[in-house]
Amino acid sequence: MSDSKARIFLVARMLGAGVLAAFLLAGCARNADTDARGEVELSDSEQVALELQRSVGLVDDPELLAYVDSIGRRITAQGSRDDVDFRFYILDMPIPNALALPEGQIFISRGVLVLVNSEDELAGILAHEIAHLEEHHADEREGLTAVTSPIRLGTGIAGWATGLIIPDLGDAIVALGESTSGLLLAPYSREQEREADRVGLSLAAAAGYQPAGLVNLLDTMANAEALDPENAHQQSFFDSHPATAERVELTREHGKSLIPAPRPASARDRKGVLTMLQGLVIGEDPGKGFFDKNWFVHPELAFVMAFPPDWEGINTGGFVGAKAPNEETFVMLALVAEGTDPADGAKVASRMLEVDLVADVRRGIVNGLPAAKNQAEITGGEGETEKIELTWIAYDGLIYQIMGVATLERFEAVEELLRKSAHSFRSLTNDEAAQILVTQLHVVAAEQGETIAELAGRVNSPWSTDAIAVVNRKPASATLEAGELIKVGIQRSYAARARVDVSDPVSDRRR
Repeated sequence: MSDSKARIFLVARMLGAGVLAAFLLAGCARNADTDARGEVELSDSEQVALELQRSVGLVDDPELLAYVDSIGRRITAQGSRDDVDFRFYILDMPIPNALALPEGQIFISRGVLVLVNSEDELAGILAHEIAHLEEHHADEREGLTAVTSPIRLGTGIAGWATGLIIPDLGDAIVALGESTSGLLLAPYSREQEREADRVGLSLAAAAGYQPAGLVNLLDTMANAEALDPENAHQQSFFDSHPATAERVELTREHGKSLIPAPRPASARDRKGVLTMLQGLVIGEDPGKGFFDKNWFVHPELAFVMAFPPDWEGINTGGFVGAKAPNEETFVMLALVAEGTDPADGAKVASRMLEVDLVADVRRGIVNGLPAAKNQAEITGGEGETEKIELTWIAYDGLIYQIMGVATLERFEAVEELLRKSAHSFRSLTNDEAAQILVTQLHVVAAEQGETIAELAGRVNSPWSTDAIAVVNRKPASATLEAGELIKVGIQRSYAARARVDVSDPVSDRRR
């Protein structure tokens, strides 16, 4: 993604769902109805799809998406759902996951793609999701919603506070601490999973793919999950697609009974598949911003800000926040407008709160940046009065809003803490930017007789021998052949992520 395009997309995400819709919903609007005012009314599926794109984000790689789309459409051509407008997306999610929405939106995470070793495997998981739609499982599924992750507090101000930052989210709030990478979707039943396995394998085989691909990928996903027990609480593929040993064995046996159609002429071999995956971000993407202890760092928008120590932080596509242990005080940072006058942020807040915050706005400077401040008292839905400290800062053509909130009784005690947090906002230095690291997928040619551990040491991969073995479907003790292609994670400076060469045999498309 070019620097200008990345900035536009980040700004759209941080400005909220309403702005993002203009970027992403052109394709969805054809299925939407309009109300009496001519405004688009989104279906449940479209609303969930939009929220996934806003809160989780999409991988911006047109070539990779076109590759996934071509496989998906080859499979859908074997099915019977001509009434469904299938669309494929790659979620910017590190956890392996995939899901299908009733109107044909199919999402696969980059966490799945990192584990893929063949086109048959990728076809297998896409066919499985397509099969859920073939069998109308997504129509029957309950609890169709996505984690939106704004803060829910123990007070009555959560609704208006979220609306102030992200107007279009309204009541879509969940508890602080729930992951934006997780999806709150009701799990399929075991019978539905067996049906999707059976139908999906048949669809994949009819499209020319080996049915064993799905079972191989499921094995890899299960082994990868077992390697990372600390993240077992995060929503993975198996949370919404329950797997049992019996189910996997039935799937394996059913696959053996199928005879695939002739392989598509456009199908890629393993090297061709790995070419498409080369350079994928592994784990959390620093480009979306991250917490380093209590400091929030955003390398793309080039700012840093400190939240109070020991507070619980959260980073979503629309705002960054932190909540005090008592759950009665919090700080939120969001991008609210474009411009150079920080008082324009007060105009936005005034419209949302229906309070004049412009007349008494106080102008100043925060770390060399133009700033404006004001305070307000708001009575929440439960009748409790909250006091808010609002700070707007203009930086690099954008206006950020920092909102500190506490109950009226506690505000005086925490006012200085809230102000100190707001006044910590500053630009990211070049030295700080150079120290930000990202892990990306790289493909390395093995030397004759080399072990996985030796290969990892040669390319300075931070991955363990077991992790490399699992991702490549190899025994950890394997002796490698000359030229054998092995996927590894390579850590590098985020600023130089698209320019560093580790002498890979597969070209990096993301340079």
